Amino acid sequence: MKLAEITSELLAQAVTIYLPVAYPGGGWSQVVGERARLPAGRRGAELLADERFERVPPQAPLEQAARFNLRLGNAVYPNMKLGLDRVSQTDEFVLVVDTHDKLLASAIQEGEREKYRALLEHNRRVQEEVERAWTAAGLPTFERYLRCRMTQMAARRAAQHGAPE
Repeated sequence: MKLAEITSELLAQAVTIYLPVAYPGGGWSQVVGERARLPAGRRGAELLADERFERVPPQAPLEQAARFNLRLGNAVYPNMKLGLDRVSQTDEFVLVVDTHDKLLASAIQEGEREKYRALLEHNRRVQEEVERAWTAAGLPTFERYLRCRMTQMAARRAAQHGAPE
């Protein structure tokens, strides 16, 4: 999906899928509130220029950003993010869940290693479930991107070598 194809409605659908997985007991509105309510009718750079989206790298112009993050957290970890990642060396974006928990490893105290492992496992499960649900809903995920590219490559190869008999 190109930058200009990213719409408020598409991201609202992604958020709607994300929140019940990340907050299975409900209560997400008390935690993320307005951050999860995106302005309607916006697209592309206009939408992602909103202050709720963290740009990576932070100083990059919108057209050159590698990722846009919307911090939504989950029931046990506030730093998980819904991300839009630029596929390397393309102008395509895909939805991802950024667990943002690997950075904690160096700050973990000796007695807290088991809690940290449990957090990593919880975040991994949330990430997998959300991304699987996005894929099933037809949203642009890396899995869908790869499937599409593989289909295109197979079609080109078949056209070059003639269709099998």
